[in-house]
Amino acid sequence: MRFMMIVKATKDSEAGAMPSEKLIADMAKYHEELQKAGVLLDASGLQPSSKGWRVKYAGAKRAVIDGLSPKRRS
Repeated sequence: MRFMMIVKATKDSEAGAMPSEKLIADMAKYHEELQKAGVLLDASGLQPSSKGWRVKYAGAKRAVIDGLSPKRRS
């Protein structure tokens, strides 16, 4: 069984702001514990949603939305 941890984005995280030093240290400690237990596969992180696409379906129609912008492609 595999799990993916996702942390909800904030305005700061979407803008690329780094978390506090304490949070980074806590995350590093947790990753180390997972690695020692042999269950950590990857901790590389994801890109902000502003760099991705959203695909919206409505019946047979679909719309591709670039990042967080309202710009749509069909």
